[in-house]
Amino acid sequence: MSLCGPKLKFLFATKSYPTRAPADMPDLIYDIMSIAVRHLWIIKLSTGSKNPHILFSRSFPTVEKKAALTYGKAYVPIPSNNNLLPLLVQELALVYASQFTPSRDQCDLQFQKPVHQLTTEQGVLWPVVAAEKAGLLYCCLPLVEENVLDVDDVTKTPLVNVPAIAVGFAFIGALAEFLKVPSQELASRLQELPVFVNEAAPFGQLRDTSTENICARIFNKPYSVSKSLKLPAWRSSSYKGKPSLQLSIHEHINASQCAQEIWHDHSQVFGSVVCRAEFEGPGADITLNLSQQGDGFNVPLDMLLVHPCVQRSDWQDLEESNSDPRTTPRRIKFSPPVEQFTLCHYTVRRLVELPVFGVYHLKQEETKASLTVQLKLNDQIKNNFEFCELRIPFYTRSTIQSLEATPTQGAVTVSSNKREVVWNIGQKFTSKDQQALLAATVAFSGPDQGLPAPTVEDAFCRGHNSYAQLQFKIEDFTHSGCSIDNKSVQVSPSSKYKLTISRDYTSIDYKIWNSSGEALTTM
Repeated sequence: MSLCGPKLKFLFATKSYPTRAPADMPDLIYDIMSIAVRHLWIIKLSTGSKNPHILFSRSFPTVEKKAALTYGKAYVPIPSNNNLLPLLVQELALVYASQFTPSRDQCDLQFQKPVHQLTTEQGVLWPVVAAEKAGLLYCCLPLVEENVLDVDDVTKTPLVNVPAIAVGFAFIGALAEFLKVPSQELASRLQELPVFVNEAAPFGQLRDTSTENICARIFNKPYSVSKSLKLPAWRSSSYKGKPSLQLSIHEHINASQCAQEIWHDHSQVFGSVVCRAEFEGPGADITLNLSQQGDGFNVPLDMLLVHPCVQRSDWQDLEESNSDPRTTPRRIKFSPPVEQFTLCHYTVRRLVELPVFGVYHLKQEETKASLTVQLKLNDQIKNNFEFCELRIPFYTRSTIQSLEATPTQGAVTVSSNKREVVWNIGQKFTSKDQQALLAATVAFSGPDQGLPAPTVEDAFCRGHNSYAQLQFKIEDFTHSGCSIDNKSVQVSPSSKYKLTISRDYTSIDYKIWNSSGEALTTM
């Protein structure tokens, strides 16, 4: 998304966010170019024994001076990084999350995440926008209008009335996309980050939040736009090259299960369709069918949230009709931007059967623990994984000294931090009944001392309370059966192009709780 151009009436129009302001919102014209950021932080989250620490910090003195002039006596300066980090750690519960903090955990507090407020010695900093991605925490403090901060309690301010929050969130999203590289390349990317920030927000003024556009300018590959072309507002440039269309369906599952009679398994399945359309000229109109006629359970989609570039979607028409959503495809027409974008998000709420059913039993003693795990692959799930592994953490105990394991397939090892048992199951369930079993005995370097845990769930895991987390990815498959019919894809004006369609199914948070202990879930 490019923020260059005329004044926009909409707060934020990118990916799946709405393009129209709410009906009860004042009819105001916001100048997006006037939105600035006071400070930016990128924090490396705790890993093992390492505490969170700041990887990158950037202040904008001109914006800070403007904030001082704007707020007057209500101005609250930003503390140093050494003083600010403990405040962020406490507010975001990055360590010792199980400890009750009244300013953060009281039940009567207004829930505004990912927006937070930090109470410093000189006052309250708000709004601190924070988002976590791949072990990094991205935070920024946008400059908001003074009339917003005049209210008695800023946490009661409707976030939709503060456009700086939406643009600040887009900014840290662009930073996360820029740093989306393998861990061994992160150090070199961090060295390039100041140049990226200067291009995206010179002197703290937000100018562009499209990662691809910014990178093109950094590496001297600017997009050329003919003056005769009339591009849609979301197309910041034109494309030169061979025409191609890439469509990818990424489906994910969160699940929590426990082999107890009083326990009901929970799951959440959701997905997105990512598109990259490269066509010369002012752009093309594309129409395609999103259907549930592929492999899997062929479960109807319950919600469809589309990108602002979508011109027509028959989702509401299907909901109002009596048609079977599993046999009637969703037809979507859109005029895509140049860069890769998320065409739509969807959810699946009617899923009954889990892809992998697991039974986990753990018995802990003073200096050792014995465990068994049984996994059964659902018959309707494709038995061909890109990867499949089970991780059993012991964060509240001393390090693992030795491990004796007997799996029916795959290999079992101890993680590098010596606090997890890792079972690499392999790319297939090899037995005829598609089951895999593991029996293991874990010896610890010392007795159970109840060590601090990095997360709330791990702090809960004491005694027999424990979980095993399954991580897997299946290519060319979706649990819901969601797919794109390549024959339904139409491009106007008609031209020859390369069409690529792919699908994958990935577990995000897939936990199997110990059948001999208690389970924790927020579903």
